[in-house]
Amino acid sequence: MRRYRVLVVNDYVSRGGAEEVYRISLNVLGALPGVDVESFDQSCFAAQDGRSTRAWNANAARALAAKLERLRPDRVLVHNYHNLLSPAILPVLARYKRLIGYRTYLTAHDYHVVFYNPNLLVYPRGRATPLSLADLGSRQSLFKRASAKGPVHDAIKKLHWHAMRVMADPAAIFDMFLCPSQYMQQALAQGGMHNAIFLPNPIDTGLTPSESKVSPNETLDLAFVGRVAPEKGLDEFLRLVETTQFQRLNSLTVYGDGPQRAALQQRYASLIDRRKLHFAGRLDHDLLFDALRKHDAVLLPSVWAENAPLAIVEAAMLGLPVLVHDVGSLSTFGDEIGNKIKYDNSAVGLTHALERLIGHLRVARSRYDVSLYSPEHYARALAAALQLNACTPTALQVA
Repeated sequence: MRRYRVLVVNDYVSRGGAEEVYRISLNVLGALPGVDVESFDQSCFAAQDGRSTRAWNANAARALAAKLERLRPDRVLVHNYHNLLSPAILPVLARYKRLIGYRTYLTAHDYHVVFYNPNLLVYPRGRATPLSLADLGSRQSLFKRASAKGPVHDAIKKLHWHAMRVMADPAAIFDMFLCPSQYMQQALAQGGMHNAIFLPNPIDTGLTPSESKVSPNETLDLAFVGRVAPEKGLDEFLRLVETTQFQRLNSLTVYGDGPQRAALQQRYASLIDRRKLHFAGRLDHDLLFDALRKHDAVLLPSVWAENAPLAIVEAAMLGLPVLVHDVGSLSTFGDEIGNKIKYDNSAVGLTHALERLIGHLRVARSRYDVSLYSPEHYARALAAALQLNACTPTALQVA
């Protein structure tokens, strides 16, 4: 049997959701017979995380070149690079691809390869707003404010983005883009990148899937989980709920922290006093999962396009439905699971969605379907995508 050498690349060792997928990809590839896996991340060089290194990290580029020279891989799988490794690694990947002949893959965790803002956000009148896919790649998008830090920062960011495309275009370097959502696949196609497939990110929480929750209540206790920041849409949701006088909603508990927390606590002090709104802070996973089981549903009110919000999958494993803002990838991601109720940004739309959610909770089900997001499915699909099929006899065709 032929042996494959695979190099897996990521900015950080441990930070967020992309790092979790990075870790799982290392584990599942390393478990395949006939595959030798090595990693490259911040631990492989003297990392200096700052504005200049994010623009061009020469240390990372040199360290990656040395790694490629030594390993001479058959496949290179990149997760995130633009936050720390920077676009400086792209010319290195291109140069050694010509010398060695390996195939290259990028998991598209965010939208940085097609737009200036990795969250696909623009800021008309300073308010975070998702860019529509129809506007992506258009001349109009050049004139849309893609940064919340002001016009000078916005102009510099756009100039850097275009300069990096001239030096090293990801579309020319990566043989295939692995998209955790179909919405991301559509975004890449809109940006002219058609060599993309849908490959769902795995989730490995250690949870045993629970039976779906049943509740006869006429009102709902919701839980928001995540960073308390403008793009997460918590402020917009609370404003919307106030227009309905909290109809059908008993309480909302916020699990998380972030730059907007203090402002929201001050702005909605009356809701806190009335026990309609609670800020519980950040909890570790075990405590968080125990706390979430006491609620009726999880809330995802993001105003940005998201990509593959695994909170939908985590909620399903806890037996909970999710109330999601009908925008971007939230509109389609995880539809097959069966636990999503969508609302639009209107008082009538939210009220109808809450009524549908109450009706959903009255129906006894077994478990929501999360099989597409298991590490086992990811292992088979990733092996097929990287053309390591000979290493696994049950390789699935990637949808």
